[in-house]
Amino acid sequence: MRLPLAIVFALVLAAVAASAAVAADTASKYRSAVSQILAQPYQPNYVPQGYDTAFGAANVLNAFPAQDYTTGSIPGSPDAPEWPPWFRPVQFKSGDGAPLLGELALHTSDAPGVVVVHGFNTHGYTSVIRWAAMLYANGYNVLAADQRDFSFEHDAGLGYPAWQQTFGWKESEDVVAAGRYLAAQRGTKDIGLVGYSEGGQNTVLALALDAGKVFKAGIQFSGPADQDTQIYSTAVPVGCATPFCTYPVTDALVQLVVPPYDNADVCVALARAGTLYGTDGFGILAHETAFHAQQRVKVPLLNLYSADDSLVPAFEAQMMAGYEVGNALQRTLEVTRGEHAYFYDRWWQQRAILLYFKNLLPAAAGSAKVTTTPTVNQTSDGLAFGDQLVPLMATKASADALLAPYICDTSRGKPGAN
Repeated sequence: MRLPLAIVFALVLAAVAASAAVAADTASKYRSAVSQILAQPYQPNYVPQGYDTAFGAANVLNAFPAQDYTTGSIPGSPDAPEWPPWFRPVQFKSGDGAPLLGELALHTSDAPGVVVVHGFNTHGYTSVIRWAAMLYANGYNVLAADQRDFSFEHDAGLGYPAWQQTFGWKESEDVVAAGRYLAAQRGTKDIGLVGYSEGGQNTVLALALDAGKVFKAGIQFSGPADQDTQIYSTAVPVGCATPFCTYPVTDALVQLVVPPYDNADVCVALARAGTLYGTDGFGILAHETAFHAQQRVKVPLLNLYSADDSLVPAFEAQMMAGYEVGNALQRTLEVTRGEHAYFYDRWWQQRAILLYFKNLLPAAAGSAKVTTTPTVNQTSDGLAFGDQLVPLMATKASADALLAPYICDTSRGKPGAN
């Protein structure tokens, strides 16, 4: 039996109106979250004191955030915390079968979830242990998972040569897989995503791939806007053309982070991975343009950068800002002093993440068990974060103008333009 055309039309109008109401409500919550974050005091001269209460009776000392991706991420190091006992090791697979390792913590009752995405760090998920523990302490189910072929996978025989890093393309698929794995855990409602450094880039790429199916909101710190441009920013000499380009900083990181740790040439690493995945370095990097990918993100996204970042140049915030214009659910903020990924003020960064998810994950907003309390000390006399920002005025055209040529053969054009 067919419904009368007038009824069908009325139902369509009602569905459109309901969808518009939901979108308006989400935009309102996003504005509120960003306003609250901007109002929080941020102290670039932060001094860690006392214990990080996210670790309970373990008496883990608070530390400068930069230690999270240096000595604090190395298992056995004096300032590397042990995983709290409520976390347990897990293994799951990415969409293409790549094995991934991580640490999972679940509450006994229903709770929102957060996937914490590490950056380009040898020891992968241990570099985000403090952020994962903080989120669990505030009521979230948490998964801190590796992306493919980091040290734990390599040591377990689960990485190279069968599975290899690509600097973002395949890793963003791993992030989506982590979200699906967490969503499948008992009692887990509404998944958020937070990433740092390359994990920030992969947060954006994963949200674009996911299109709102698993993740409900994302926040990222210091993610490269375009991986090829990021690597080219380390070129010596500056503005070089092939064959006169070298990338000493990037190459040194590749030697430290990319198994089997026998290569200090980013282009060799790309060529190896390209052979495995049926493409080449240009093809890999063409999948790693986060500032374009954010146009496909369907959920709230907040990008945070620092003007004094020694690894990801400040202009990459302009690239992100240029492609968010007119989107009520995206914003890029750049603070004057914060360095890279783990900003100077750990108290502020914890508070910002907690406020963001409390506002934007429905299961968090509706739960008294989900809190917004940092687990570390606050250093006084910080000005409002919003009073310490660099103005970002960019367009799509000005953002695209910052794209770099292909790092391994500059005559081939720009991977990010494809």
